[in-house]
This record gives sequence, C-alpha cells and structure tokens, in this order.
Amino acid sequence: MHYGFCAGLAKTGMIPVVSIYSSFYQRGYDQVIHDIALQNLGVVMCVDRAGIVGNDGETHQGILDMSFFSIVPNLTIMAPKDFEELENMLEYAVNLNKPVVIRYPRGGEGKIKFDVHESIKNEKAEIIKEGNNLSIIAIGKMVERAVEVANILEKEDISVEIINTRFLKPIDKETILKSIMKTRNVITIEDNIIKGGLASQVEDIIVEEKLDNVEFKKFGYPDEFIKHGSVQEIEKKYGLDAEHIANACKKENSYI
Repeated sequence: MHYGFCAGLAKTGMIPVVSIYSSFYQRGYDQVIHDIALQNLGVVMCVDRAGIVGNDGETHQGILDMSFFSIVPNLTIMAPKDFEELENMLEYAVNLNKPVVIRYPRGGEGKIKFDVHESIKNEKAEIIKEGNNLSIIAIGKMVERAVEVANILEKEDISVEIINTRFLKPIDKETILKSIMKTRNVITIEDNIIKGGLASQVEDIIVEEKLDNVEFKKFGYPDEFIKHGSVQEIEKKYGLDAEHIANACKKENSYI
C-alpha cells in the first residue's frame, strides 16, 4: 500500500520519498506502474538492498529491479557509486517532479574513495577515468569494481576508460557511444541480471548504431535465481570479482 499512499501524496503536490527493499518492489510492481508511472507523478522510489544481499537469503536477492523497472514508461532510473553521489541523486530527484527510482546495495561504502563527484544534471554519465584500449561501463556499486579491474589491467600497460553511467534510464548514449568508438573494446559490469539491465542497454546502442569490430563482454548475473551466500562468495562464483573480470578481458581482447 506504500505506493498508492505515495501516489496520493504526490497528487496533492507533495514529493514523497519512499525506501523499500528491491525484492518488495516486485510485489508492488502493478501499483508502481498504474498509480505512479502512468500518472507521471513525482514520487522518489529508493530501492534498498539492490543486488546481492548476502545473509538475507535467496528470496531477498535484489537482482531483478533494473530489468523490470527499465521497461516501465516515465521512470528515471539511477544508481550511485557512493554515499555522496546518493545524496546528490536524492537532491536531483526531488526537484525533477517525475517518478524516479534510485537503487543502492545493502551495507556501507566500499574501500575506494572517489575524489571527484560531478554534478548530476541533464541525465549525463560521469567519466571516472579516460583511456584508449578498453571501455568499462559500470553502474552503482560496480563502479568501484571497474576501478579495481582497471588497476589490475593498467599494471600490464592496458589503458582503461571508466564510465559511471549513473542513469540506467534514460541512458547517456552520447558519452557511451563516444567511448566505444574510441576503444572498440567494451565491458559492462552490473549487480543485476544481464537481461534487461545495463548490458542490454549498451548492446542496444551498439546494434542501433551498427558498430562493427566491437568486442563486447557482459558481467552480471545469469537468468536464474541466486542461492544464499555472502556477497563475496556469490560474486566470485559468478565471475564478478575484479580478478576474474580482468583475466577475462585479457583473454577476450585482441590488443593484449
């Protein structure tokens, strides 16, 4: 009932901000579509426990939300790389006066501290680092993973460009396309199922622009329910740890 209540508040001119587990949004999907998105109401929907949730168990894994939200019209979908970007996204969202989804994982920040936080405007991605050999396109907490992978690869003189997409929808096609055309080698990293998530968005760009000779590798979760386990155990099992991703890049790309 949270969704209908928020829709009612938005109809009166208020800007409700509601935080609900990713797995619980599955149960209120119909209300999100009909009560909020269809009416294009200014509700900020924070998606807590997005991605792998560790000890919360199989039923609470939040690996579907980017996919099922991405097909709903009128939704703006964002994911922050850290706490400061989350604050910036919240400020952006409450001033947008449209339905917004902001997803973030369970737990605290990662070990990497980002010195630069570009202002969030015009639904633009953020270039964390420029490079020439490989484009790593990541979203949310996986931006830190992209930095870890880049650090490994650059020890072998591989120049890596990192893009923090920030917006899954609408995605910053211009920035992503420019990077892909420069490197012709691209990987996506996301803590969501691959189908319908970031990888699908980037693949659509490659197909729509009819780009030839582009090496593309996707890192995310397969089309299956993920069993119980710690975040580290599950990421390692599904090849989402930094070492596995870096090794896969070395194997797949011809420039190495």
